[in-house]
Amino acid sequence: MIQFQQVDLKTFLSDYWQKKPLLIKNALPNFITPVSPEELAGLSLEEEVESRIVIQHSATDYELQTGPFDEDTYESLPEKNWTLLVQGMDRLLPEVADLLKDFDFIPQWRIDDIMISYATEGGNVGPHFDHYDVFLLQAQGKRRWMLSAQDCDESNYIKGVDLRLMQNYVVEDEYIVETGDILYIPPKWGHHGVGLTDDCMTFSVGYRTYRGIELWDSFGDYLAETESFRTLYQDPNWNGASPGQVTDGAWQQAKTLLQSALNDDMAMKRWFGRFATQLDDGANRLLPTPLDEDEAPDMETLISAAYDATGIVRDEICRFAYAEFDQQVALYVNSQEWPLENAQNDFIRHLCNFKVIEARTLQGFLEHPDNHALFYSLWVHQYISFVE
Repeated sequence: MIQFQQVDLKTFLSDYWQKKPLLIKNALPNFITPVSPEELAGLSLEEEVESRIVIQHSATDYELQTGPFDEDTYESLPEKNWTLLVQGMDRLLPEVADLLKDFDFIPQWRIDDIMISYATEGGNVGPHFDHYDVFLLQAQGKRRWMLSAQDCDESNYIKGVDLRLMQNYVVEDEYIVETGDILYIPPKWGHHGVGLTDDCMTFSVGYRTYRGIELWDSFGDYLAETESFRTLYQDPNWNGASPGQVTDGAWQQAKTLLQSALNDDMAMKRWFGRFATQLDDGANRLLPTPLDEDEAPDMETLISAAYDATGIVRDEICRFAYAEFDQQVALYVNSQEWPLENAQNDFIRHLCNFKVIEARTLQGFLEHPDNHALFYSLWVHQYISFVE
């Protein structure tokens, strides 16, 4: 886990998370990047990988290029002042995904992805703010970060620029970060990072952000899909109402009806488990293809093979989470409430809390036949697989 220095974890979560930035020096001591600049550039040549290059020509003149790129792209780049950014690196390389274990103090279903950037000296993407939390890990080289809490709203964007850059930017804090340092930035806090060396690499561990309308629309879709909100609207007392009037009593009746759905804690809890584990379109395209009947072994054969395996590992794309319901734990995988077939609660929790389950622990769970059906269904979908 991150080694908090000047504050402890409890203080960070109460005083800094989603409130104010924090520089954590030497947060990951002796950190060695699992991906080189050359490998990052190689990935940017691939069609299915989301990548960008940002070139700064002058103080307010930035050029944005989107991948996939080719070798000619890199040969034509200037010597300084450019940045390569590649999204979803945790989905592409297991070595990058392993880094998420250091951030387990925030539930992993909150994580969006890990973006990796490489910058030459002077490379940057301009002063900007995000609507999400991010941990900026300096993986290699040095970078100067300049922060500001002022004018972080959409009216402060520079017009006519592809990037959402802040026009007015008053630097309030400034830090120089080196390998292993982490800078935490909460939502709507301006930041501007400039590479100080030609080997500057930054890992951005970004967290999901939810707008109210997204929650509202998703909950409405859930109610429609499950047919769990069929109550009829009832009129108010119409005494004294004019023929064309929408009275206060009318809209208040609608509010009361809608509020009754929001007050259904069970429905809200089941919906949010699905909402929290939903995948974006890019991740959905990368999901493994389930095995068909001809490819999948029978359950008895699979369970037998599992006893000889060195363990199982979750697919990097999948999102697993669980919720407690009295005597039963519900499992959510990729926005579905997964059928459990009487599986043990501890087995469900373990599947969600640990990306890898080692052989001895797995064998202990498989001693209970009630866990077999869940194990088999997840394996057939290729959401779990044997450790190689």
